[in-house]
Amino acid sequence: MISQTEEYALRAMTCLAFRYPDYMTRDQLFEVTQVPHAYLPKIMLELNRTGLIRSQRGHNGGYTLLRPPSETSLLNIINAVNTTSLRETLTQSASISTEISQLHQHLIASFSRLELALDQTSLADLITQPETL
Repeated sequence: MISQTEEYALRAMTCLAFRYPDYMTRDQLFEVTQVPHAYLPKIMLELNRTGLIRSQRGHNGGYTLLRPPSETSLLNIINAVNTTSLRETLTQSASISTEISQLHQHLIASFSRLELALDQTSLADLITQPETL
């Protein structure tokens, strides 16, 4: 349901939320997130391009959140690195049988509930509440 890229972005943003407003270097992020070294800069570039983080070069540089953790939802992060959602693919399916259409309608409703939950969960929620799964 969540792609590897989306999970990597969520990992990186969660780490930045714990350190906000301080900067984290790429190496620090790599160590904590375990996102592959070659892939991490691509994800961070996309998060920077979409306005979720800021990057700074130099001795005290690295990455930090552009806004407080309370102002960034998990859905914001997923949408920043996601090019096409499965939900969009389902709604764009051409001439399918009634049975498959029923399945797609159920999946779309399920994805809507998931999107709502992700939209209502901020990075601040992750760093202030104990895990309750």
